[in-house]
Amino acid sequence: MRLRLRHLLPILFLAGCASTTQVATRFTAEGVHPPQDTLLLVAHTPEGNIRETWELTCREIFSSSSLTILLSHQELPLWYEGGKERILDWAQDNDVQRILVVELTHLLIDAAAPPAAGNQLNPMDQTAGDTKPTWQVGIGGDLAKEDIPDALRQHGAELINAEGKPLWTGIATTHEASNSVAIAKSQCSALRKTLRDQNLIP
Repeated sequence: MRLRLRHLLPILFLAGCASTTQVATRFTAEGVHPPQDTLLLVAHTPEGNIRETWELTCREIFSSSSLTILLSHQELPLWYEGGKERILDWAQDNDVQRILVVELTHLLIDAAAPPAAGNQLNPMDQTAGDTKPTWQVGIGGDLAKEDIPDALRQHGAELINAEGKPLWTGIATTHEASNSVAIAKSQCSALRKTLRDQNLIP
């Protein structure tokens, strides 16, 4: 009995770590885009604590012997003020060719109350008080309130290169409560699998 339990524990552990996020791909760039060995993770949110928690949690999931993970809250603490161009300038200066951006601005908002119509999922150039986004992932469209079941959280995600060209965009639908660590683990496990399946990261 003890032997069986010892073999059963790893299975139970893996089952407990299974992602509760589904990723829907909305766009994949044509052509071949070989994986690079460095990836910058960018949590798009004005909430510094949410950004730090998400990026630190996801680093452990994306890291591997063939992929070095950099975090925007460490490399560019105030990137949010500079928007897209500040991130791209930094990436080009530091020879980082892959940037994964996930929209977390509405992480603390109940998923049953999505952003108002007209807002996109990734307004990275949006300045304080400005409600018109100038950088958005290529997904488009808003979800009607009745289309989003309770306890679902949807976040736009985009993989771009250092020139700002989107290589992949999608939406991560997470079946998690409001625990930011649980959401990050679930999202990044699913995103990593999706991007690896498409040979966009090693």
